[in-house]
Amino acid sequence: MLKICRLFLVPVVMLTFSPAARADDAALAAKLVGTWEGKWEFNGVGGKLTAKITSSAGNSLKGETTWFGTAVGDFSDRFTSAKVKEGKLKVSEQTMDFEATVSEDGNSMEGTWTSPVATGPMSLKRKVD
Repeated sequence: MLKICRLFLVPVVMLTFSPAARADDAALAAKLVGTWEGKWEFNGVGGKLTAKITSSAGNSLKGETTWFGTAVGDFSDRFTSAKVKEGKLKVSEQTMDFEATVSEDGNSMEGTWTSPVATGPMSLKRKVD
């Protein structure tokens, strides 16, 4: 009987907290709109990274990143379906993807970038105009 109660309780708890989590994700996504500057690294080398998050809708974001000093030179990527989930920003782009944990104050993030051939750490801080 106890096992049945546990199995029933898990979905109920998930349904109960799910709307609050979505609201928190949407609020964080809205807070991330703006200009960000930071860096990417790989094997002891790296370069500048900028992101301009232009809009949010729910927990989805749109914008553009520019990666400087890569093996293929400087390039920009647009993203149209980045997602915020549980305090993490996940961006999928044509060339580079990244996933970053947003700081509690919402002014910085750290994570990992990934390309088809490499991966490494990255960080961004909100640019104050």
